[in-house]
Amino acid sequence: MSNNNPPISLNNQNNSLINQNNPLISSNLQNFNEQLITSQLMNQNIQYNPNLLPIAQNQIPISNNPAPSFDNINLFTDSNPQINMNTSADTLGNNQEKNIYNYATTSTLYSISFQNTDKCRLAIGTLECSLNNRIEILELVNNELDKVYVENLEYPSTKLMWGPNQSKNNLLASSSDCIHLFELETSNGTNLKKLTTLYNKKSPYCGPLTSFDWNKVNDSILGTASLDTTCTIWDLNKSTIRTQLIAHDKEVYDISFTTNDNIFISSGADGSVRLFDLRSLKHSTIIYETKDGCPITKISWNLLNNNLIAALSLEKNLVFIFDTRKANVSLVELKLHKMPVTGMVWSPNLPSQICSVSEDKNVIISNVQNEENNTNNNVCYTAPNEINNVNWCESLPEWIGITFKKKVQLLRK
Repeated sequence: MSNNNPPISLNNQNNSLINQNNPLISSNLQNFNEQLITSQLMNQNIQYNPNLLPIAQNQIPISNNPAPSFDNINLFTDSNPQINMNTSADTLGNNQEKNIYNYATTSTLYSISFQNTDKCRLAIGTLECSLNNRIEILELVNNELDKVYVENLEYPSTKLMWGPNQSKNNLLASSSDCIHLFELETSNGTNLKKLTTLYNKKSPYCGPLTSFDWNKVNDSILGTASLDTTCTIWDLNKSTIRTQLIAHDKEVYDISFTTNDNIFISSGADGSVRLFDLRSLKHSTIIYETKDGCPITKISWNLLNNNLIAALSLEKNLVFIFDTRKANVSLVELKLHKMPVTGMVWSPNLPSQICSVSEDKNVIISNVQNEENNTNNNVCYTAPNEINNVNWCESLPEWIGITFKKKVQLLRK
């Protein structure tokens, strides 16, 4: 789709701030939607209601054709598919100095991302309903997880992500009302240098960004998802919009690229996952829909097996695994948690393993090939509080990070 979409405007005559049926991330973060929008608009004489967005005249038609085929590879190819895991939730806690590292701060934490480097370095983002949010850079040095830098932000980060490739792994992106792009400098201490801020200049006001993803092949491409029903593809080299499209009938909650630089998926409040090809954006393919129309809040493409996608649905204690070659069919439904799942991430080195976290406080590593998955043999850790988010370190896959309340924990797998 070309860049001549009509501007997306907001109706400022309606006094309804937000539709309560349109949560942003997941059930335990229901207020996050309100917090981000409220903080974004508190100094503007405008009220935001996503239900009042006009329908663009050139909205993309949706095709119900079968999903396109990827390379015909085996679903599960890891040589050691079964995790050697103890059943006790206290297993990691038996040797806390070695296996669990804690860091506490003064604000509620949500976003988390490991840098793709040989050092155990990560970024975390606060979740405060104010104009006093921040990104903190942490490092594990000499068996201590310490803060090495703080970058102040007005609005909370809905997602943090380091550059996916080794050549640009010092780049850090953050989404909120816009995309902030930083460069980490370590030659003379630790510092985050702001490179650019990407706003949707086609509209005087833009809906808050719910998520984004970096293209895994071409790291000059970054895609964002927004409450205004659009996905925007950015050219980072030029800091310009490459294309923008109305991706869903309702709010878009997540976006994910595969290892093919032209293919990405998105999910939203309409309960669908849609596949797009940057070479032909006149059509999209619905590859998965929830049976009850429940919003799909998060999606994650398995980068070691591009046929598999994981998804979370609002208020569900399930992780849905589906195959892109079999539209609208769940390959596996992991019913491992007792309360809604708040985050999941694929293993960076074993294609059939996935880690999920939940409001039930449990961190569970599952083998999607194992048909006998159950809570008793999969719980590997129970946190002190409801878990908000999770990330798995790609360069050091023995480390998993979780955020809850005002604390982050590193867990050694």
